[in-house]
Amino acid sequence: MNSLYLDYCASTPLHPRAFQTLMDSSKLYYANPSSMHEMGFEASLRVEESREQIARLLQVKATEVIFTSGATESNNLAIIGVVRAWMKRTGRNPHIILSEIEHSSVYQCGKQLAKEGVEVSFLPVNRQGIVSPVSVKESLQANTILVSVMHVNNETGAVQPIAEIGELVKPMPHVLFHVDGVQGFGKLPVELDYIDLYTVSGHKIGGPKGIGLLIAKEHIEMDPLLYGGEQELGIRPGTTNVPAVLSLAEAIAAAFEEQQKKFKHLMALHDLVYSRLAGISELVMNSPQPPLSSPHILNFSYQGRGITSAMMIRMLAKQGIIVSSQSACSSKAKQSRVLMAMTQDEMISSSSIRLSFNETVTLEEAGYLVASVEQMVCQLKSKNKFDLLQKYQMNS
Repeated sequence: MNSLYLDYCASTPLHPRAFQTLMDSSKLYYANPSSMHEMGFEASLRVEESREQIARLLQVKATEVIFTSGATESNNLAIIGVVRAWMKRTGRNPHIILSEIEHSSVYQCGKQLAKEGVEVSFLPVNRQGIVSPVSVKESLQANTILVSVMHVNNETGAVQPIAEIGELVKPMPHVLFHVDGVQGFGKLPVELDYIDLYTVSGHKIGGPKGIGLLIAKEHIEMDPLLYGGEQELGIRPGTTNVPAVLSLAEAIAAAFEEQQKKFKHLMALHDLVYSRLAGISELVMNSPQPPLSSPHILNFSYQGRGITSAMMIRMLAKQGIIVSSQSACSSKAKQSRVLMAMTQDEMISSSSIRLSFNETVTLEEAGYLVASVEQMVCQLKSKNKFDLLQKYQMNS
């Protein structure tokens, strides 16, 4: 039985162009790009060409592109780096604004900074999992220095109103706006004019693991998290992973070129699966429909006591379907923090399934997915009836 992989939010296969670039550059550019000899210079030149290419595509300056090990480091650098630089300069504790549904690499930064004396506001979301720009405006304080709201939620696909929030914050030069663009980049268009800090992850868009980037506009003051070298403008020391950088640049170029075609196909997949699953009375659809969500993510829960995400993941795996319930970084949690913020319902939060698609999934495979979910629901209904009967007989 061939597996039907539907966990593309967690990681994607290498795009063929990115794969070829990774293989070729691994053979050619193995010298340390910080070395002063000719081979080191050649490797450094290739890195800077990639930086320029990415900058042109994102319409930013090359000096604003910082290569990192991935989204977690980029998010930590954006939030903790900015906060610590401000505290060092002013000697005061700032205020920052995050949402309750941020990825753990943002959310846990807020929790850690709160322990260090930083004022942190975690904004609520509505039932569709969307932050209100009004709540951002009402949370602003005189000492607010940073707002961080993701573009697309990694569990539900809910699209956040980042343009509205960016326009709200833009007239306030002392307040920076960070956007975790990991799940939106390559899926939905985004303008970086109103964004000060923007995060991208390589392996979410067909690039290799262990590489990502942070767009940090020139006016931003930021402390490094690591020390020991002057790489990446002194912000991110360490030997540059040349093949990964070149492969990331190729994946980003492919994402821009193929975005419209992919979006059309993802919409067709989403429409088919959503319409069928929404008709199953035992399921609760946690994802809003486009345009309030990105079409590559669909999240639902089972309404029935004792039914968990882990149970359903195993049942679908027996049908050859690979799914998840949350972010891979939070996969050991029994309840979804995101769904609790949306619903305040423990049953919904502990029985969620996240389906995440990419352009290689066919409509035929989507039909098989729906049939498998329908079969799973029938089995779960039978299980619940059996459990109730057992309970009744024991009480009798």
